[in-house]
Amino acid sequence: MRTATLEKQLEPVTSGREKMARARVGKNTVFVLSEAFFRRVQPLLDYVANRPGAAPSSPGTEWSEKKNARRVALINQKNDQVLTAAEKKELARLQKEADEFRDRVAPARNEILELALAGLKAKAAKKRGR
Repeated sequence: MRTATLEKQLEPVTSGREKMARARVGKNTVFVLSEAFFRRVQPLLDYVANRPGAAPSSPGTEWSEKKNARRVALINQKNDQVLTAAEKKELARLQKEADEFRDRVAPARNEILELALAGLKAKAAKKRGR
């Protein structure tokens, strides 16, 4: 009975009438894409799957104005005079946290360019195949 129900749910995709179907398999929902539609959206799916996770930061690593002010003060001190070993270590830690915060909030946009390039390559390959 379940197999027949699943086949009925997937029939529009396998017959080419629909691009996608949602099927219930036990307690889970599965999305099935037609092969043609999958080829069109694969660069987007790869991009989403490979994005660095915007994992919640661990406690104590939240970025704040106070931390940024301390980081700026250490940078200024570094440029004006020599930092102690402890201050160098603190500056390196704060700089690392600032970089991680920046990557979470405003990641580098090269990935979007790569996605656009993948789409253009796929379009060119499709034209060559005609």
